[in-house]
Amino acid sequence: MKNTKTYRPSYRLSNYIDLIWIGGNVDYEIQSTHHAPMFTELIFNYGGTFSVNGQNVKEFNFQNNKQILSGLKTEPFLTQTSGEYLNVGLILKPFCYGLISKQIEKNNIQDLSKILFEQFFVQQKPDISKIETELSKWFLKTSIDNHFVKFENYLNKKLSEPLRIKDFNELISISQKSFIQKFKNNFLITPSEYVKLKQVNHAIINLKAKKYINLTSLGLECGFYDQSHFIRTFKKYSGLTPKKFLNRVNSVQF
Repeated sequence: MKNTKTYRPSYRLSNYIDLIWIGGNVDYEIQSTHHAPMFTELIFNYGGTFSVNGQNVKEFNFQNNKQILSGLKTEPFLTQTSGEYLNVGLILKPFCYGLISKQIEKNNIQDLSKILFEQFFVQQKPDISKIETELSKWFLKTSIDNHFVKFENYLNKKLSEPLRIKDFNELISISQKSFIQKFKNNFLITPSEYVKLKQVNHAIINLKAKKYINLTSLGLECGFYDQSHFIRTFKKYSGLTPKKFLNRVNSVQF
């Protein structure tokens, strides 16, 4: 069984980083399939074999460790671990793939990698201020695009309704084509694909929390046009139909 700890960053960094997880185990072997998530992830691997296989994954190798940048996806993905499990992962806001890709070209990611390893695996008690100082160099120098903020707020208010990107575009000052291109450069998927990803993940949260009357009403509450649209999209992003996903959740719980 792997040993995992988590840490939530301070307020300013929380605009970019949702969670930092630290995993360790002497000998750990597992292969897991995951549904397309609502986050970008930057993983620092200091142990044995660790891989992420799926869409929008980049690997960076420095000396004796590997960094993996995993962006948004429109289909399930696979993780594989073999040998010593020694990882630090940053769960990032969806837009952070573009930001991190640019920062890796400008900054030395090895400095950040060394600090994370030293503080989480060498020191008895990590110096969180030292970690956040280094993370600030990567994130706080770049402001969040206002169009992305507006789009996220728009989706949060309208998620239960059938959405059209054209309707949102009337609220901003750039053309629909320009917004889609800018969005894809940072999120790696289109705004329409992002809407579906958000709807599916909202449905998954409700399925796990048992916050639904039936699967048909759940699909409508998450903004899908009808049951077939819900089932088709859910299966594309998760690999399972809503009913099979629910059965798997129930089998794990009991």
